[in-house]
Amino acid sequence: MHTTTAPRTPTRHGRLRPGLLFGASFALAVAACGGDGGGDTSGTAPPPDQAALRTACPALAGTKVEGRLLGLPSGDATLASAQLVAAGDATGLPEYCQVRGAIAARSAGADPIRFQINLPLSWNEKALMVGGGGFNGTLVTGLDPLRDAPAGQPLPLAQGYATFGTDSGHDAAAYLATDPAKFALNDEMFANFAHESYKKVKDVAHEVFRRFYQRAPRKQYFFGGSEGGREGLTMAQRYPQDFDGIVSVVPVIQWTGLFNGFLAFTQPQFHGGTLDTASIKLVADAVNGACDALDGIADGVVSDYLGCQARFDLQALRCPDGGDGATCLSDAQLATLKAAYEPVRMPFPLANGITTYPGRMFGGEIQPGGEGIGRWISTGQVPSVPTPAATDARGVIYGSSYARYVIARDPAFDVRGYDLLAYADRIRQVSEWMDSTNPDLSAFFKRGGKLIIRENTGDFAQSPAAGIQYYESVVARMGQSDADKFLRLYVSPASSHGGRAASRTTGQEVPTTHDTLDTLDRWADAGVAPADALVQVRRDTAAPHKVLASRPMCRYPAFPLYGGGDPLSADSYRCSSLGAR
Repeated sequence: MHTTTAPRTPTRHGRLRPGLLFGASFALAVAACGGDGGGDTSGTAPPPDQAALRTACPALAGTKVEGRLLGLPSGDATLASAQLVAAGDATGLPEYCQVRGAIAARSAGADPIRFQINLPLSWNEKALMVGGGGFNGTLVTGLDPLRDAPAGQPLPLAQGYATFGTDSGHDAAAYLATDPAKFALNDEMFANFAHESYKKVKDVAHEVFRRFYQRAPRKQYFFGGSEGGREGLTMAQRYPQDFDGIVSVVPVIQWTGLFNGFLAFTQPQFHGGTLDTASIKLVADAVNGACDALDGIADGVVSDYLGCQARFDLQALRCPDGGDGATCLSDAQLATLKAAYEPVRMPFPLANGITTYPGRMFGGEIQPGGEGIGRWISTGQVPSVPTPAATDARGVIYGSSYARYVIARDPAFDVRGYDLLAYADRIRQVSEWMDSTNPDLSAFFKRGGKLIIRENTGDFAQSPAAGIQYYESVVARMGQSDADKFLRLYVSPASSHGGRAASRTTGQEVPTTHDTLDTLDRWADAGVAPADALVQVRRDTAAPHKVLASRPMCRYPAFPLYGGGDPLSADSYRCSSLGAR
């Protein structure tokens, strides 16, 4: 259903005033905690003991947070359930109060914003909001391992963090497989997806913290990857006073450019440009042959990600006559690949003056779990229209859903007729809402915020170069000296969108995991700036989770250069910006 209210630009970004009440029905919980329901009392009164918190938890159920108390125009939030969850040996989780609820929609046809808040009885006085993925539409519970967490890493809740997440304001269970952007026909739901839901849920969570713990968190962090990475950057740009630290992994920063890029590599596939398993292997082997040893060791991993860009040329794989061949690529197949590896040039500027979406990097064509070209670019079958098949490549499905529901706003629209110029006004409008490309992070910096971005160079869901370009734009805007005080960009070579990598020669997975939440917390809370090289590990999945291999993840623009010794030890590498370039 269409509505006519367009997404809004927020007018107030500050924290909520202390002392605002849920309503009369919350008096039981306040009394149980022994307080008057005031705001942040850290340092001025002892926190409630665990017995009081056990009493306060069920009293939360059925209470409300009035929409007028939130930082954006909003419906009321209802805490539908609140229950104590016992500590579990199998889950490793402590005893906690699990709260589920929803923020009511304000317009006809819009879904509520669902959320879950997890309140450990042994609290470290810090909170973590966890971002979503894809087009969202499923509830983020805050109970899952964080992206790239090493095997055996205790969950944030087990570390004492209060955690929370949201579905961003729509329930996509019925259409997620092939029509994930269907919700965008409703303007309120699209506004919530763009940025509003995360701010609203954060404000609700803080009201719950104040009532349950009688204080707000000392530190509020955000951790997200992919779409969740975009959300993290959006919080730093739009709501800079709300978060003390943010981890943004493989963020879809230039959302509009990325989705037009999906359409760009879909088009040649209607004309013979599909890529089967053999064609993809041809590309992967050729890239590995040209670039593997640039990092000082021929181990089947392309680590010198910038050097490889200059070393490898797709055109070298062209069949002599541009036709089909078993050991070469046709012109149509090259058109598909070039649309993925080369920049997408927009005929008009998007938000913040951006006109180009960068291409993907070489080195991640085939990845563990089916990641790479075969998952995101082409599955070897001609894409279905107007509705894609669940077996189409994810990039094909995402591009189709974007074109039909976000831009043309017509489910029957045939993407073969997609014309950028015909929808220029709508594309620019969407870019203003969705693209997290504002390089001015001065407000976030001045309030003491810390930001860690991670890009994976084997990512085929989005371009890692987009994060690199964003980092460089922030440095250009704010200066290297100030940027170094609050911003880090790390690059994990050959890692897929999901954060895994394997040797092209042995098939052995390589180290890609790191406890980035701890790195952020040490910086934001203890003032310990991250090192230029973070150690990535591969641990045994069975307890005691022995470290099987390690390798540095270097601060941009460096990469791990092998210097001799055990290739499974991080000590055998140094971060270098110089290679065979």
